[in-house]
Amino acid sequence: MKILVVVSDRAELAAFDDRFIKTVSGIGPVFAAAAAADSIIRYRPDVVVSAGSAGSLGKLDIGDCVSFGSVVYADIDLSAYHLRVGTSLTPDRRTFSSIRMASSSEHILATSAAFASSRERYSSFNASAADMEAYGVAYSAYLESIPCLAVKAITDIVGEKTDLGDYRKRLNEIRAKLPEMVLEEVAAL
Repeated sequence: MKILVVVSDRAELAAFDDRFIKTVSGIGPVFAAAAAADSIIRYRPDVVVSAGSAGSLGKLDIGDCVSFGSVVYADIDLSAYHLRVGTSLTPDRRTFSSIRMASSSEHILATSAAFASSRERYSSFNASAADMEAYGVAYSAYLESIPCLAVKAITDIVGEKTDLGDYRKRLNEIRAKLPEMVLEEVAAL
């Protein structure tokens, strides 16, 4: 089975070995969507995974490694069209508020292009954590009808100041959990 793993930077990629097709996207949902789409076309994977770090919104602890059941795009605001914040509108005028992942997890991941500095911006989504890439990866996989997973290591708490050195130390300590969690989730498909 060909497993494509998309991460935002090389530090997140370090734990993944040759069992995975690996792509570094850069930070943010636009870069993640573009990198995922390019890699999907190039490698034709059986499953796509958005992997890396995320911030807890109070339901998860630092050090947890979690698979998410759905992902929402916290930045999209089409309320001028009488749609709830977080609702996307497709070219054929269908709406959806989240993308269901290939995991049975009940955890919701909220993606934003802005670094999460406040829990309040995510309160309407009932999300467990926030990241900056998963929605872009998931949407690219969705367009190609490829199963997608989001597996994240919780490195910080949204709303609490985190020193960059502490973040890197935490990521180094827990990133080794990511490949095994990905393989467990893929085996469950």
